[in-house]
Amino acid sequence: MDILKVVFVIIGTLIGAGFASGQEVNTFFFSFGVKGLIGIILSSTIIGIIIYKTFKIIYKNNINNYKEFLNCLLKNEKINNITNSIINIFILVSFYVMIAGFGAYLQQELNLNSIIGSSILAILCLVLFKTNVNGLVKVNELLIPILIIIVILIRNCKCTKYRFCEFK
Repeated sequence: MDILKVVFVIIGTLIGAGFASGQEVNTFFFSFGVKGLIGIILSSTIIGIIIYKTFKIIYKNNINNYKEFLNCLLKNEKINNITNSIINIFILVSFYVMIAGFGAYLQQELNLNSIIGSSILAILCLVLFKTNVNGLVKVNELLIPILIIIVILIRNCKCTKYRFCEFK
């Protein structure tokens, strides 16, 4: 059952980061026809290899945290520190963009002030971050199967111009 937890976290991370949502796949791949299909296969293969190699390094070196992983990859402490700083900046900027995007989405859809919407997500993230990895795994265990079911239902739904669904 642990493998499902890992799979759900990977799917949740890719979708949550916006790398694998339908619009991005359509924009970056399907719009190029056969070449785009080759791009999907190529990028999926690269992601798969990176994930496999990462898990192989973690298992082989009995790594328990991010710092140990980075130390295993980069032996030079100065380069290690610079890399760690760059990664942290990217994570922080991505977090702020996610918070702002959620606030803007709630403002657009529910006419809720974007600061309130952003604050809601920030508080939820704070609670989640306090649980370490266990909370992230639990959230993905719950949400990803629901997301998969919704995607399957939408895929099997024939929508009319009135946005009602008739299942096939």
